[in-house]
Amino acid sequence: MTVWQIAAGSDQRDYVDDFLRYGLAFVGGQRKIDTLALVRPGDLLVLKRGLSQVVAVGRVIDRGTGHYGVGDKHWLRDFDGWDLQAYVHVDWRLPPSELPPDGLLRGTIARIKQDVLREAAIGAFSQGTPTSSPLVEPGSTNPIDDEQMLGFLVTKGLSPRLAEELTAAFARIRRLARYYRVECDRKDVREHETRTFLVAPLLLALGWAEQSMKIELSVPKGRIDLACFRRPYRRDATGQANDSDCELIIETKGLAQGLGLAPEQARSYAAHYPSTRAVVVTNGYCYKVFDKVDGAFSESPSAYMNLLDPRDRYPRDPIRTAGCLAVLEQLLPS
Repeated sequence: MTVWQIAAGSDQRDYVDDFLRYGLAFVGGQRKIDTLALVRPGDLLVLKRGLSQVVAVGRVIDRGTGHYGVGDKHWLRDFDGWDLQAYVHVDWRLPPSELPPDGLLRGTIARIKQDVLREAAIGAFSQGTPTSSPLVEPGSTNPIDDEQMLGFLVTKGLSPRLAEELTAAFARIRRLARYYRVECDRKDVREHETRTFLVAPLLLALGWAEQSMKIELSVPKGRIDLACFRRPYRRDATGQANDSDCELIIETKGLAQGLGLAPEQARSYAAHYPSTRAVVVTNGYCYKVFDKVDGAFSESPSAYMNLLDPRDRYPRDPIRTAGCLAVLEQLLPS
């Protein structure tokens, strides 16, 4: 029996809950995919957080369609913009006590060769508590093309002239986003670049005026990456700004960061602007919108859009969460 260690994302992209609730382990990137392909039924996986915590231990199993797959689950192909296409089925168990992290290695997936950790993992699996039966995986979603998006926006008030400009903006944003993803190290594409070259051009093409957009707007607990106002932002003779005109608060992230932790940050900023109708988190091509309902922003996204692969629903949660059309409607100036 081979014992492996596997990480579920990173501190900015924590997929532990998804591993456990769906009875899976999944990875992206060709080297990691090639390594996961070496895992066999009966092997054990040690699920780690960083180098300091073992969360669960699982045995790789065949659920009737094989133990391993790659590329056939669309909801893994767009995991908030990450292509995590390779997976194995796993019977996860929670260890009866905390396992010593000694022997864990950096990286996403690797064989465990340290005997102490191997034996601890084997014992933890045999004595561990099984997690609940895997949830039904998210269902299919449908692609939405540019003509559908533009036609929808025109019905919502976008002028035909801006629709033509938006078509060109979509093309430019996609071209640059693909360049960043393919030609650059994600860590080198920081939030300042995504905000400047991907997010702001989309907002301008949707009809926001430059004088109604504030970048790095100071608030008591930090700075809002980008705020959109229904009127040009200005201060009166007493120094009071037109804060009541704020409509959107947008938190931007770099390509190496996830979108999971950003909503809480954006919600805290929105407390200073009660007129805000939605908070948005984005890495420049993936957008999550959190609507205000009964005076509070939703905990789960109300809509999701990946401009590189626009869909009618959110691939990770198509039952509860709308897709690209709802995102674009929220991004329109009122």
